[in-house]
Amino acid sequence: MRYPVSCYINMNTTDVPVFENLGFDSERYIELQKNEILERLTRVNNGKLYLEIGGKLLEDPHASRVLPGFYLDTKIKILQRLETPFDIVYCLIYGDILKNRQLNNQKEGYIESAINTIKKLQDIFGVKPYIVINNIQDENNPLLVEAKQKLESISDHVYLRYHIDGYPNDTQRILSNDGYGKDEEIPVQNKLVIVTGAASNSGKMSTCFGMIYFDHLRGLNSGYAKYETFPVWNLPLEHPINLAYEAATADIGDKNIIDEYHQNEYNEVSVNYNRDIDAFVILKKLASDLLPPDNMLNNYKSPTDMGMNHVKEAVTNDEIICVASLNEIQRREAWYQEVIDNGFGEDSWVTACQELEKKALEYIQSKGYNPTLHL
Repeated sequence: MRYPVSCYINMNTTDVPVFENLGFDSERYIELQKNEILERLTRVNNGKLYLEIGGKLLEDPHASRVLPGFYLDTKIKILQRLETPFDIVYCLIYGDILKNRQLNNQKEGYIESAINTIKKLQDIFGVKPYIVINNIQDENNPLLVEAKQKLESISDHVYLRYHIDGYPNDTQRILSNDGYGKDEEIPVQNKLVIVTGAASNSGKMSTCFGMIYFDHLRGLNSGYAKYETFPVWNLPLEHPINLAYEAATADIGDKNIIDEYHQNEYNEVSVNYNRDIDAFVILKKLASDLLPPDNMLNNYKSPTDMGMNHVKEAVTNDEIICVASLNEIQRREAWYQEVIDNGFGEDSWVTACQELEKKALEYIQSKGYNPTLHL
């Protein structure tokens, strides 16, 4: 059942319905994710594990909406239960500063939203985040200068990373003094480094690779892994939960695609998304050209191998998940329309959601599920 648009007017993207019926076991998921993080950490002996966390760290309302039963603070619980010290690197990106990307609603700017999150991270974990601005093209741009000043008012750990011509394909340049070598080095201390950011497409993976590059120059043998929530690699490409991820990132044009590296290596279909597929060539080049054969990156045969994603194992009712995902696509469509009506955004975002809604409905009907199921 389509929710009326009036339900969404002035709705903040952190809103989550109160579900009467659940389809996800958060406790099982937390345990699975925690154990895999600790296992990946054991693979690093002389260096650091840079753990990229996709999506929002403090609260993941998108996950809570499409996975009824997913705790809003699931990721906080996982990190707290690791019982191991870690640093936090918080990523922003130059382009989003310039366009003042709307992360929640029209009342809070990009930098203001980031500052609020950074303060919360420090309060919850007792860790002062290192702040990184990625993909800088003009260091003297007044908007960047202003943003940097605001960030420096709350932290003395603000670092700049620069645009690289030919990224992600020119790996020779990327892995050189003209690439990652131009960036400011981030002086993290702990073996485990959590790399998060203001939103999707904040340069988190590039930041991790850049830090591994600097570690290599200092004789360290550091590794990388990615905490994934969406897309869910072992659910079908057109499963509504994966379609809902595309709807959530329609404003940056993310697309779910089949991981051909994984299929060729393991003869197994796996869903990933375009930016991770594109960046995998950098990881392989970084591993083969710079890192020792025993480095964990050399064991990654596909972008899927980089990730740790146990969503599917914690799903307890697929019908509920599918219908909740359909509702989320509809909700995103309405929210994008509201953004456009307020003078921001693009009509293509709404069009993309309409197409995704149609695919989700077709999938639900093909399974014999009830698209108007009461949740």
